Amino acid sequence: MAKIHLIGGEKGGVGKSLLARVLAQYLIDHQMPFIGFDTDRSHGALMRFYAGYASPVIVDRYEALDAIMEAAVEQPNRRILVDLAAQTHDPLVRWMDDSGVLNLADESGIAIHYWHVMDTGKDSVDLLRKLLDRFGTSLKYVLVRNRCAAPTSPRWSSRASRRGPSAWAQRSSR
Repeated sequence: MAKIHLIGGEKGGVGKSLLARVLAQYLIDHQMPFIGFDTDRSHGALMRFYAGYASPVIVDRYEALDAIMEAAVEQPNRRILVDLAAQTHDPLVRWMDDSGVLNLADESGIAIHYWHVMDTGKDSVDLLRKLLDRFGTSLKYVLVRNRCAAPTSPRWSSRASRRGPSAWAQRSSR
């Protein structure tokens, strides 16, 4: 079964590209074939560090995004890794709706995994809510909370992290 891994989250600086690089390296180290797509025009980490595996894709152009589905259909034994730049949620959703991506994925036996990289900010939680409301169980979700990306929020944090960086450092050095 083909698998598409979308690494996203609306905010810049939460660790999407770092996670994409870690996943790419894991796939290489475990000799698991994959194709990467990088949507970040200015700081494309997959293009910079894994150029032999990745291609740029412009989120604003459906024909460019279609290459993701075509790769999954044509090479079902390869995982598809897509590093989504910040602010790509709306054009990605339009493409998925207008192109019938979820129907094609279902008919073709393609699993779509959305790795939602988030910090503790309200906008990260709001985007997750939008994803769940819009796609429900049509996508498989992996939530990645980057505890270092932004100030902590009591709703998400342990008592030690709310006490500040020194408490966190003491706890993590044990």
